[in-house]
Amino acid sequence: MSLILMVSIALLSNAQQKVKGFIYEADQGNEKIALMGANIIWQGTSVGAVSKENGSFEIPYLPNYKKLIISFVGFKSDTLDISGPTSNLEHWLRPTDELDEITISGKRQSMAKSYLQSQNIITVSSDELLKAACCNLSESFETNPSIDVNFNDAVTGTRQIKMLGLTSPYILIATENIPSIRGASQTYGLSFIPGTWVESIQITKGAGSVINGFESIAGQINAELRKPSTDDKVYVNLYGAANGRLQLNTHLNTKVSERWHTGLYIHGNMRNNEFDRNDDNFLDVPLKKQINVMNRWQYTNPEKGLVSFINIRYLKDENQAGELGFDPDRDEFSNSIWGSLVDTQRFELASKLGYVNPEIPYQSLGAQFAFSRHEQDSYFGLRPYDITHQSIYSNVIYNSIISDSRHKVKMGVSFTYDQYEELADDLEFNRNERSLGGFFEYSFDDLADLTLTAGIRF
Repeated sequence: MSLILMVSIALLSNAQQKVKGFIYEADQGNEKIALMGANIIWQGTSVGAVSKENGSFEIPYLPNYKKLIISFVGFKSDTLDISGPTSNLEHWLRPTDELDEITISGKRQSMAKSYLQSQNIITVSSDELLKAACCNLSESFETNPSIDVNFNDAVTGTRQIKMLGLTSPYILIATENIPSIRGASQTYGLSFIPGTWVESIQITKGAGSVINGFESIAGQINAELRKPSTDDKVYVNLYGAANGRLQLNTHLNTKVSERWHTGLYIHGNMRNNEFDRNDDNFLDVPLKKQINVMNRWQYTNPEKGLVSFINIRYLKDENQAGELGFDPDRDEFSNSIWGSLVDTQRFELASKLGYVNPEIPYQSLGAQFAFSRHEQDSYFGLRPYDITHQSIYSNVIYNSIISDSRHKVKMGVSFTYDQYEELADDLEFNRNERSLGGFFEYSFDDLADLTLTAGIRF
Protein backbone atom coordinates (compact mmCIF):
# COMPACT_ATOMS: atom_id res chain seq x y z
CA MET A 1 0.00 0.00 0.00
CA SER A 2 2.81 2.39 0.85
CA LEU A 3 4.60 1.62 -2.41
CA ILE A 4 1.54 2.56 -4.47
CA LEU A 5 1.18 5.83 -2.54
CA MET A 6 4.82 6.83 -3.20
CA VAL A 7 4.49 6.20 -6.95
CA SER A 8 1.32 8.31 -7.09
CA ILE A 9 3.01 11.24 -5.29
CA ALA A 10 5.98 11.11 -7.74
CA LEU A 11 3.68 11.16 -10.81
CA LEU A 12 1.68 14.07 -9.37
CA SER A 13 4.88 16.04 -8.73
CA ASN A 14 6.02 15.68 -12.36
CA ALA A 15 2.58 16.67 -13.65
CA GLN A 16 2.62 19.91 -11.68
CA GLN A 17 5.91 21.17 -13.21
CA LYS A 18 5.16 24.06 -15.61
CA VAL A 19 6.70 27.04 -17.38
CA LYS A 20 4.79 30.28 -16.75
CA GLY A 21 5.37 33.77 -18.10
CA PHE A 22 4.22 36.71 -20.22
CA ILE A 23 4.49 37.59 -23.92
CA TYR A 24 4.85 41.27 -24.87
CA GLU A 25 5.06 43.32 -28.07
CA ALA A 26 8.50 44.89 -28.53
CA ASP A 27 8.74 48.69 -28.91
CA GLN A 28 11.47 51.34 -28.61
CA GLY A 29 10.68 52.03 -24.97
CA ASN A 30 10.68 48.30 -24.11
CA GLU A 31 7.31 48.78 -22.44
CA LYS A 32 5.17 45.79 -21.37
CA ILE A 33 2.49 45.80 -24.08
CA ALA A 34 0.59 42.51 -23.64
CA LEU A 35 0.34 40.30 -26.74
CA MET A 36 -2.84 38.19 -26.72
CA GLY A 37 -3.09 35.02 -28.85
CA ALA A 38 0.60 34.21 -29.18
CA ASN A 39 1.33 30.50 -29.73
CA ILE A 40 3.72 28.74 -27.31
CA ILE A 41 4.76 25.15 -28.11
CA TRP A 42 7.53 22.76 -27.18
CA GLN A 43 9.72 21.92 -30.19
CA GLY A 44 9.07 18.43 -31.59
CA THR A 45 5.87 17.94 -29.56
CA SER A 46 2.20 18.82 -29.73
CA VAL A 47 2.23 20.31 -26.23
CA GLY A 48 1.32 23.97 -26.50
CA ALA A 49 -0.51 26.99 -25.09
CA VAL A 50 -1.92 30.40 -26.11
CA SER A 51 -1.23 33.69 -24.32
CA LYS A 52 -4.18 35.33 -22.59
CA GLU A 53 -5.46 38.91 -22.75
CA ASN A 54 -2.80 40.15 -20.33
CA GLY A 55 -0.10 38.23 -22.23
CA SER A 56 0.24 35.50 -19.59
CA PHE A 57 0.62 31.80 -20.38
CA GLU A 58 1.48 28.51 -18.74
CA ILE A 59 2.63 25.27 -20.37
CA PRO A 60 3.51 21.85 -18.87
CA TYR A 61 7.20 21.01 -18.51
CA LEU A 62 9.07 17.70 -18.69
CA PRO A 63 12.85 17.21 -18.37
CA ASN A 64 13.15 16.25 -22.06
CA TYR A 65 11.52 19.55 -23.16
CA LYS A 66 14.46 21.84 -24.02
CA LYS A 67 13.33 24.37 -26.67
CA LEU A 68 10.21 26.56 -26.48
CA ILE A 69 8.91 28.11 -29.71
CA ILE A 70 6.91 31.39 -29.46
CA SER A 71 5.13 32.71 -32.58
CA PHE A 72 2.40 35.14 -33.62
CA VAL A 73 1.12 36.36 -36.99
CA GLY A 74 2.95 39.54 -38.05
CA PHE A 75 5.82 38.94 -35.61
CA LYS A 76 9.16 37.18 -35.81
CA SER A 77 9.13 33.69 -34.24
CA ASP A 78 11.63 33.04 -31.47
CA THR A 79 13.04 29.82 -30.00
CA LEU A 80 14.05 29.87 -26.34
CA ASP A 81 16.35 27.46 -24.46
CA ILE A 82 14.61 26.25 -21.29
CA SER A 83 16.58 24.41 -18.59
CA GLY A 84 13.81 23.89 -16.07
CA PRO A 85 10.41 24.95 -14.82
CA THR A 86 9.93 28.65 -14.10
CA SER A 87 7.14 31.05 -13.22
CA ASN A 88 8.61 34.43 -14.28
CA LEU A 89 9.52 34.06 -17.96
CA GLU A 90 9.11 37.33 -19.94
CA HIS A 91 9.66 37.65 -23.66
CA TRP A 92 9.15 40.40 -26.28
CA LEU A 93 8.26 39.55 -29.89
CA ARG A 94 9.39 41.93 -32.64
CA PRO A 95 7.15 42.85 -35.61
CA THR A 96 8.25 41.41 -38.96
CA ASP A 97 8.00 44.88 -40.61
CA GLU A 98 10.59 46.35 -38.25
CA LEU A 99 13.70 47.22 -40.26
CA ASP A 100 17.24 46.82 -39.08
CA GLU A 101 19.49 49.87 -39.06
CA ILE A 102 20.64 50.91 -42.51
CA THR A 103 23.29 53.41 -43.56
CA ILE A 104 22.85 55.49 -46.71
CA SER A 105 25.87 57.30 -48.09
CA GLY A 106 26.19 59.46 -51.14
CA LYS A 107 28.28 62.10 -52.83
CA ARG A 108 27.29 65.51 -54.08
CA GLN A 109 29.08 67.79 -56.46
CA SER A 110 31.06 70.69 -55.01
CA MET A 111 29.23 73.02 -57.40
CA ALA A 112 25.63 72.45 -58.48
CA LYS A 113 23.05 74.30 -60.55
CA SER A 114 19.34 74.07 -59.80
CA TYR A 115 17.13 73.20 -62.78
CA LEU A 116 13.93 73.26 -60.69
CA GLN A 117 13.87 77.01 -59.95
CA SER A 118 13.04 79.84 -62.29
CA GLN A 119 16.09 81.75 -61.04
CA ASN A 120 19.54 80.96 -62.42
CA ILE A 121 21.19 79.87 -59.16
CA ILE A 122 24.53 78.08 -58.76
CA THR A 123 25.48 76.77 -55.31
CA VAL A 124 29.16 76.42 -54.40
CA SER A 125 29.83 74.24 -51.35
CA SER A 126 32.77 74.31 -48.94
CA ASP A 127 34.30 71.38 -50.88
CA GLU A 128 34.87 73.70 -53.83
CA LEU A 129 36.51 76.28 -51.56
CA LEU A 130 38.95 73.64 -50.34
CA LYS A 131 40.46 73.45 -53.83
CA ALA A 132 42.29 76.68 -53.01
CA ALA A 133 44.80 76.11 -50.20
CA CYS A 134 44.54 79.73 -49.10
CA CYS A 135 41.72 82.02 -50.02
CA ASN A 136 39.34 84.81 -49.22
CA LEU A 137 36.05 85.46 -50.99
CA SER A 138 37.67 86.97 -54.08
CA GLU A 139 40.19 84.14 -54.44
CA SER A 140 37.53 81.47 -53.92
CA PHE A 141 36.15 82.21 -57.40
CA GLU A 142 39.45 81.43 -59.13
CA THR A 143 38.42 77.76 -59.44
CA ASN A 144 34.84 78.67 -60.39
CA PRO A 145 34.02 79.30 -64.07
CA SER A 146 30.71 81.01 -63.15
CA ILE A 147 32.44 84.23 -62.05
CA ASP A 148 35.18 86.22 -63.76
CA VAL A 149 37.75 87.60 -61.31
CA ASN A 150 40.17 90.22 -62.61
CA PHE A 151 42.74 92.57 -61.12
CA ASN A 152 41.22 96.02 -61.13
CA ASP A 153 44.52 97.73 -60.33
CA ALA A 154 47.90 96.08 -60.86
CA VAL A 155 49.62 98.48 -58.43
CA THR A 156 47.32 98.08 -55.42
CA GLY A 157 46.32 94.48 -56.24
CA THR A 158 42.59 95.11 -55.87
CA ARG A 159 40.23 92.69 -57.57
CA GLN A 160 36.85 93.02 -59.16
CA ILE A 161 34.38 90.42 -60.32
CA LYS A 162 32.27 90.40 -63.46
CA MET A 163 28.89 88.83 -64.04
CA LEU A 164 27.03 89.07 -67.34
CA GLY A 165 29.64 91.59 -68.47
CA LEU A 166 29.03 94.01 -65.59
CA THR A 167 31.46 94.72 -62.75
CA SER A 168 31.13 94.68 -58.95
CA PRO A 169 29.05 97.88 -58.40
CA TYR A 170 26.17 96.26 -60.28
CA ILE A 171 26.34 93.00 -58.31
CA LEU A 172 24.81 92.62 -54.86
CA ILE A 173 27.31 90.86 -52.61
CA ALA A 174 25.71 89.72 -49.36
CA THR A 175 26.58 87.76 -46.25
CA GLU A 176 23.66 85.56 -45.24
CA ASN A 177 21.35 87.72 -47.39
CA ILE A 178 22.47 90.96 -45.70
CA PRO A 179 24.27 93.35 -48.13
CA SER A 180 27.87 93.56 -46.90
CA ILE A 181 30.28 94.58 -49.67
CA ARG A 182 29.01 97.93 -50.87
CA GLY A 183 29.82 101.60 -50.65
CA ALA A 184 33.25 102.25 -49.12
CA SER A 185 34.07 98.52 -48.94
CA GLN A 186 33.37 97.93 -52.64
CA THR A 187 37.05 98.07 -53.65
CA TYR A 188 38.69 95.90 -50.99
CA GLY A 189 35.66 94.14 -49.45
CA LEU A 190 36.13 90.86 -51.32
CA SER A 191 39.27 90.26 -49.24
CA PHE A 192 37.44 90.92 -45.96
CA ILE A 193 35.65 87.52 -45.83
CA PRO A 194 38.05 84.59 -45.13
CA GLY A 195 37.37 81.42 -47.07
CA THR A 196 37.33 79.19 -43.98
CA TRP A 197 34.39 81.16 -42.59
CA VAL A 198 32.24 80.35 -45.64
CA GLU A 199 29.97 77.31 -45.62
CA SER A 200 28.52 77.78 -49.10
CA ILE A 201 28.04 80.43 -51.79
CA GLN A 202 24.89 80.99 -53.83
CA ILE A 203 25.41 82.72 -57.18
CA THR A 204 22.37 84.19 -58.93
CA LYS A 205 22.93 85.44 -62.46
CA GLY A 206 20.61 88.15 -63.67
CA ALA A 207 17.69 89.64 -61.77
CA GLY A 208 16.85 86.91 -59.30
CA SER A 209 14.24 88.34 -56.97
CA VAL A 210 12.70 91.67 -55.99
CA ILE A 211 13.52 90.79 -52.38
CA ASN A 212 17.21 91.42 -53.03
CA GLY A 213 16.70 95.07 -53.89
CA PHE A 214 17.66 97.35 -56.74
CA GLU A 215 21.42 96.81 -56.35
CA SER A 216 21.36 93.32 -57.89
CA ILE A 217 21.09 94.37 -61.53
CA ALA A 218 23.62 91.86 -62.87
CA GLY A 219 23.08 89.28 -60.13
CA GLN A 220 23.75 88.41 -56.53
CA ILE A 221 26.46 86.57 -54.63
CA ASN A 222 25.45 85.37 -51.17
CA ALA A 223 27.93 83.79 -48.75
CA GLU A 224 26.51 81.55 -46.01
CA LEU A 225 28.80 81.43 -42.97
CA ARG A 226 29.53 78.42 -40.82
CA LYS A 227 27.16 77.76 -37.93
CA PRO A 228 28.51 77.41 -34.35
CA SER A 229 26.19 74.44 -33.75
CA THR A 230 27.55 72.41 -36.69
CA ASP A 231 31.12 73.71 -37.12
CA ASP A 232 34.12 71.94 -35.57
CA LYS A 233 34.65 72.70 -31.90
CA VAL A 234 38.31 73.50 -32.57
CA TYR A 235 39.69 74.25 -36.02
CA VAL A 236 43.18 75.55 -36.80
CA ASN A 237 44.49 76.22 -40.32
CA LEU A 238 47.99 77.56 -41.02
CA TYR A 239 49.20 78.49 -44.50
CA GLY A 240 52.54 79.71 -45.77
CA ALA A 241 53.85 80.41 -49.29
CA ALA A 242 57.18 81.21 -50.91
CA ASN A 243 55.99 84.73 -51.75
CA GLY A 244 56.05 85.58 -48.04
CA ARG A 245 52.34 85.15 -47.41
CA LEU A 246 51.37 83.73 -44.02
CA GLN A 247 47.83 83.03 -42.91
CA LEU A 248 46.23 81.68 -39.74
CA ASN A 249 42.60 80.67 -39.25
CA THR A 250 41.17 79.54 -35.93
CA HIS A 251 37.59 78.54 -35.06
CA LEU A 252 36.51 77.95 -31.46
CA ASN A 253 32.91 76.80 -30.99
CA THR A 254 31.06 75.78 -27.85
CA LYS A 255 27.56 74.91 -26.65
CA VAL A 256 26.51 77.40 -23.98
CA SER A 257 23.12 75.86 -23.20
CA GLU A 258 20.49 73.64 -24.78
CA ARG A 259 19.50 76.37 -27.24
CA TRP A 260 22.54 78.69 -27.39
CA HIS A 261 25.78 78.10 -29.30
CA THR A 262 28.64 80.54 -29.81
CA GLY A 263 31.76 80.64 -31.93
CA LEU A 264 34.91 82.77 -32.03
CA TYR A 265 36.47 83.05 -35.49
CA ILE A 266 39.96 84.56 -35.84
CA HIS A 267 41.74 85.23 -39.12
CA GLY A 268 45.13 86.82 -39.63
CA ASN A 269 47.30 87.13 -42.72
CA MET A 270 50.50 88.93 -43.56
CA ARG A 271 52.77 89.41 -46.56
CA ASN A 272 55.94 91.35 -45.76
CA ASN A 273 58.40 90.19 -48.46
CA GLU A 274 59.07 92.50 -51.42
CA PHE A 275 59.02 90.94 -54.90
CA ASP A 276 59.89 92.54 -58.24
CA ARG A 277 60.33 89.76 -60.78
CA ASN A 278 59.80 92.01 -63.82
CA ASP A 279 62.41 94.54 -62.62
CA ASP A 280 60.17 97.62 -62.97
CA ASN A 281 61.10 98.80 -59.45
CA PHE A 282 57.50 98.35 -58.31
CA LEU A 283 56.12 95.66 -56.00
CA ASP A 284 54.58 92.76 -57.91
CA VAL A 285 52.11 92.19 -55.06
CA PRO A 286 51.26 94.64 -52.27
CA LEU A 287 52.46 94.15 -48.72
CA LYS A 288 49.57 93.32 -46.48
CA LYS A 289 48.54 92.91 -42.85
CA GLN A 290 45.06 91.92 -41.71
CA ILE A 291 43.41 90.87 -38.47
CA ASN A 292 39.78 89.76 -38.66
CA VAL A 293 37.78 88.67 -35.59
CA MET A 294 34.13 87.61 -35.41
CA ASN A 295 32.01 86.44 -32.47
CA ARG A 296 28.92 84.56 -33.65
CA TRP A 297 25.91 83.53 -31.54
CA GLN A 298 23.19 81.09 -32.56
CA TYR A 299 19.84 80.51 -30.83
CA THR A 300 17.60 77.60 -31.84
CA ASN A 301 14.21 76.70 -30.39
CA PRO A 302 12.49 74.18 -32.70
CA GLU A 303 9.51 73.74 -30.36
CA LYS A 304 8.56 77.39 -30.80
CA GLY A 305 9.89 77.65 -34.36
CA LEU A 306 12.54 80.26 -33.55
CA VAL A 307 16.09 80.62 -34.83
CA SER A 308 18.39 83.63 -34.47
CA PHE A 309 21.96 84.67 -35.30
CA ILE A 310 23.99 87.56 -33.89
CA ASN A 311 27.37 88.51 -35.41
CA ILE A 312 29.89 90.99 -33.97
CA ARG A 313 32.95 91.61 -36.10
CA TYR A 314 36.06 93.79 -36.13
CA LEU A 315 38.56 94.14 -38.99
CA LYS A 316 41.84 95.97 -39.41
CA ASP A 317 43.44 95.83 -42.83
CA GLU A 318 46.58 97.51 -44.15
CA ASN A 319 47.78 97.45 -47.76
CA GLN A 320 51.06 98.97 -48.95
CA ALA A 321 51.96 99.30 -52.62
CA GLY A 322 54.43 101.25 -54.71
CA GLU A 323 58.15 101.29 -55.38
CA LEU A 324 60.70 99.03 -53.76
CA GLY A 325 62.10 100.46 -50.53
CA PHE A 326 59.07 102.66 -49.84
CA ASP A 327 58.63 103.19 -46.09
CA PRO A 328 55.23 104.64 -45.04
CA ASP A 329 56.67 106.09 -41.83
CA ARG A 330 59.43 107.91 -43.70
CA ASP A 331 58.20 108.48 -47.26
CA GLU A 332 54.55 109.54 -46.86
CA PHE A 333 53.72 112.13 -49.58
CA SER A 334 57.34 111.99 -50.78
CA ASN A 335 58.38 113.50 -54.12
CA SER A 336 61.34 111.17 -54.54
CA ILE A 337 59.65 107.78 -54.23
CA TRP A 338 56.08 106.74 -55.07
CA GLY A 339 54.01 104.69 -52.69
CA SER A 340 50.51 104.18 -51.35
CA LEU A 341 49.03 103.00 -48.08
CA VAL A 342 45.43 102.00 -47.39
CA ASP A 343 44.59 101.62 -43.70
CA THR A 344 41.08 100.30 -43.04
CA GLN A 345 39.18 99.66 -39.83
CA ARG A 346 35.70 98.19 -39.92
CA PHE A 347 33.11 97.27 -37.29
CA GLU A 348 29.97 95.26 -38.00
CA LEU A 349 26.93 94.20 -35.99
CA ALA A 350 24.33 91.97 -37.63
CA SER A 351 21.34 90.06 -36.31
CA LYS A 352 18.72 87.78 -37.84
CA LEU A 353 15.53 86.40 -36.33
CA GLY A 354 13.35 83.82 -38.02
CA TYR A 355 10.03 82.34 -36.97
CA VAL A 356 8.30 79.34 -38.54
CA ASN A 357 4.77 78.57 -37.36
CA PRO A 358 4.99 75.07 -35.80
CA GLU A 359 1.34 74.45 -36.61
CA ILE A 360 1.52 75.84 -40.17
CA PRO A 361 5.11 75.24 -41.45
CA TYR A 362 4.59 77.15 -44.71
CA GLN A 363 4.07 80.40 -42.79
CA SER A 364 7.25 82.15 -41.69
CA LEU A 365 8.41 85.60 -40.66
CA GLY A 366 11.98 86.89 -40.78
CA ALA A 367 13.68 90.08 -39.66
CA GLN A 368 17.23 91.31 -40.33
CA PHE A 369 19.22 94.24 -38.99
CA ALA A 370 22.80 95.27 -39.67
CA PHE A 371 25.04 98.19 -38.73
CA SER A 372 28.53 98.83 -40.06
CA ARG A 373 31.14 101.56 -39.71
CA HIS A 374 33.93 101.65 -42.28
CA GLU A 375 36.92 103.98 -41.83
CA GLN A 376 39.59 104.18 -44.51
CA ASP A 377 42.65 106.45 -44.34
CA SER A 378 44.74 106.25 -47.48
CA TYR A 379 47.01 108.08 -49.88
CA PHE A 380 48.28 107.34 -53.36
CA GLY A 381 51.53 109.15 -54.03
CA LEU A 382 50.82 112.79 -53.23
CA ARG A 383 47.04 112.42 -53.23
CA PRO A 384 45.16 111.57 -50.00
CA TYR A 385 41.80 109.85 -49.96
CA ASP A 386 39.86 109.26 -46.72
CA ILE A 387 36.35 107.96 -46.31
CA THR A 388 34.06 107.12 -43.41
CA HIS A 389 30.92 105.16 -44.25
CA GLN A 390 28.23 104.32 -41.72
CA SER A 391 25.42 102.08 -42.87
CA ILE A 392 22.16 100.72 -41.42
CA TYR A 393 20.17 97.98 -43.11
CA SER A 394 16.91 96.37 -42.00
CA ASN A 395 14.53 93.99 -43.67
CA VAL A 396 11.28 92.21 -42.71
CA ILE A 397 9.84 89.44 -44.88
CA TYR A 398 6.73 87.25 -44.61
CA ASN A 399 6.28 83.94 -46.46
CA SER A 400 3.07 82.00 -47.01
CA ILE A 401 1.06 80.11 -49.66
CA ILE A 402 -2.22 80.63 -51.50
CA SER A 403 -4.61 77.64 -51.56
CA ASP A 404 -1.81 75.04 -51.92
CA SER A 405 1.97 74.78 -51.81
CA ARG A 406 2.36 75.43 -55.55
CA HIS A 407 1.37 79.08 -55.06
CA LYS A 408 3.91 80.85 -52.81
CA VAL A 409 3.98 84.52 -51.86
CA LYS A 410 6.63 86.70 -50.20
CA MET A 411 6.13 90.26 -49.03
CA GLY A 412 7.89 92.74 -46.83
CA VAL A 413 9.66 96.05 -46.40
CA SER A 414 13.32 97.09 -46.32
CA PHE A 415 15.21 100.20 -45.25
CA THR A 416 18.78 101.32 -45.95
CA TYR A 417 20.59 104.37 -44.61
CA ASP A 418 24.12 105.38 -45.67
CA GLN A 419 26.21 108.28 -44.43
CA TYR A 420 29.39 109.14 -46.35
CA GLU A 421 32.19 111.50 -45.37
CA GLU A 422 34.86 111.65 -48.10
CA LEU A 423 38.05 113.62 -48.50
CA ALA A 424 39.76 113.55 -51.90
CA ASP A 425 42.81 115.83 -52.15
CA ASP A 426 41.51 118.95 -50.40
CA LEU A 427 37.86 118.49 -51.36
CA GLU A 428 35.19 117.14 -49.03
CA PHE A 429 32.19 115.19 -50.26
CA ASN A 430 29.59 114.46 -47.60
CA ARG A 431 26.18 112.96 -48.31
CA ASN A 432 23.39 110.88 -46.81
CA GLU A 433 21.39 108.30 -48.74
CA ARG A 434 18.11 106.72 -47.63
CA SER A 435 16.11 103.99 -49.28
CA LEU A 436 12.73 102.71 -48.06
CA GLY A 437 10.85 100.16 -50.13
CA GLY A 438 8.29 97.42 -50.13
CA PHE A 439 8.10 94.30 -52.23
CA PHE A 440 5.71 91.52 -53.20
CA GLU A 441 6.65 88.33 -55.02
CA TYR A 442 4.50 85.48 -56.30
CA SER A 443 5.88 82.09 -57.34
CA PHE A 444 4.07 79.29 -59.11
CA ASP A 445 5.98 76.04 -58.71
CA ASP A 446 4.59 73.03 -60.59
CA LEU A 447 7.74 71.00 -61.19
CA ALA A 448 6.08 68.76 -63.76
CA ASP A 449 5.01 71.57 -66.09
CA LEU A 450 5.89 75.16 -65.18
CA THR A 451 7.82 77.31 -62.74
CA LEU A 452 7.11 81.04 -62.69
CA THR A 453 8.27 83.97 -60.54
CA ALA A 454 6.83 87.49 -60.73
CA GLY A 455 7.34 90.41 -58.38
CA ILE A 456 7.09 94.13 -57.87
CA ARG A 457 9.18 96.50 -55.77
CA PHE A 458 8.47 100.14 -55.02
